[in-house]
Amino acid sequence: MQLVPEKLREPLSHFKFSIFETESLSTFFSTFKLKSYFLLLLSPIGLGASAYLAQMSIEIGSIGASFGLLLLSLLLLLPWSLVPITFLFTMFQPKTWQRKLSWAYVGLLLISYIYWLVFF
Repeated sequence: MQLVPEKLREPLSHFKFSIFETESLSTFFSTFKLKSYFLLLLSPIGLGASAYLAQMSIEIGSIGASFGLLLLSLLLLLPWSLVPITFLFTMFQPKTWQRKLSWAYVGLLLISYIYWLVFF
């Protein structure tokens, strides 16, 4: 499934509000795409916070605090991994070179998370 602004423009064209104008929708989707690409660039670095909390949960003495830090680590892992992966896999059609590059990016995220775990 590919996110295409033209699919949204047709049902919204019946409204007479300025927010649904073609140019404003195009501007919205282009800025959203730009912000998503910026998130893609920062996500390997953002995984470091989750890895740090996971490492601290192993080293702490209390079982309750260790479990809490591990849950917080998993909570921080979700937006830095699932949001960019979901964006990539909804943008590109299956069996294209872009989808293969998306799988390479998933591998990069996994390698960077392991690197952060070893680094801390």
